[in-house]
Amino acid sequence: MQLALFFTRGVSLKLWLEAGLFDREKQLYEQLLHKEYLKKVYWLTYGKDDAATADELKAAGRLHPDIVVLAMPRFCPGWWGGLFYSFLMPLFCRRWLKSADIFKTNQMDGSWAAVLAKWLYRKPLVVRTGYTWSLLRKKHGAAEYKQKLIGLIERFAYKNAAVAVVTSETQAQYISERYSISEKDIKVVPNYINTQLFTPQKTVEKYSDRLIFVGRLNEEKNLFNLIEAVAQTGMILDIYGRGSIRDKLEALAKKLKAKVNFMGVVPNNELPGILNRYRYYILPSFYEGMPKTLLEAMACGLVCIGTDVEGINNIIENGVTGYLAKGTQAHALVETMQRATQSSNDSITAEGLRRARNSFSLETAVEQEKEIIANLKI
Repeated sequence: MQLALFFTRGVSLKLWLEAGLFDREKQLYEQLLHKEYLKKVYWLTYGKDDAATADELKAAGRLHPDIVVLAMPRFCPGWWGGLFYSFLMPLFCRRWLKSADIFKTNQMDGSWAAVLAKWLYRKPLVVRTGYTWSLLRKKHGAAEYKQKLIGLIERFAYKNAAVAVVTSETQAQYISERYSISEKDIKVVPNYINTQLFTPQKTVEKYSDRLIFVGRLNEEKNLFNLIEAVAQTGMILDIYGRGSIRDKLEALAKKLKAKVNFMGVVPNNELPGILNRYRYYILPSFYEGMPKTLLEAMACGLVCIGTDVEGINNIIENGVTGYLAKGTQAHALVETMQRATQSSNDSITAEGLRRARNSFSLETAVEQEKEIIANLKI
């Protein structure tokens, strides 16, 4: 059986590599191939050099030989070129799409390419999303016309899907009610982590006075309040990631004389060794989907601190698997950081580790994907 994965519009293999996501994102498809649940996987991407990049990765043993990367043509320049290509992708890739048995989206943006391919080649479509686009844009305060357009795109995709795959029960209930999708046609597959890779390393000496944050540097992560909280506690904060607000964050840290280190991006397969140097992980976001970095930290046995918001409170149970702040303001973060660092956390890290392994492992996700594939009418 062969599967064609439609990348999020504008996302390339090169971008996955630069953002340190490649080693994490490829795992599911490589495992499906290793277990022979699939014979071939096609990645339809928006990178003009992605085919050459894939060849280099295969030569280095970093990409499964049966993952075929179908790159965007060179005559599609800029943002408009990518949008234009998203409508023509089913035609440009027809040779491979005709041989595929299943089509699947990676996110909602660009899902229309998969729907058009479904119409042309009459193959079952799995609409998978890691987060619900319309909910995210609403929380971002997007203009009303953008929210309406996104709602139309979601409705268009879900009405043409054989099955919808989301990462949480909250998202499942939302799309079921908003788009009148039958519950039997929605599957919840939580984000996964490689629990063989992300695991405690007992011999590593851990920082006792530092916090680690891993993620994108953008407004929704609430990093300005986190830096203010760090300045008040005197702890050290190491930030791993990149994003549009880094310069502003650096300026605030300097102004407040907060001890903040900006460490940049690291490949996902190097992250377990980094996480294991720390005792405390913090995610102070205003909202989340299902954050993989939180799961990865929990699986490495860190004491996890987060805000009591959707996405985070689906993973952290306050006082059981971590600590939840009562608000997103700096003073709430300070109180929770102090509570976490002044407590005995053996039972919390043990329960967090157990839950990460039992509920969010790569092996569990692979078996769930296998079941979805097996139940499609092909």
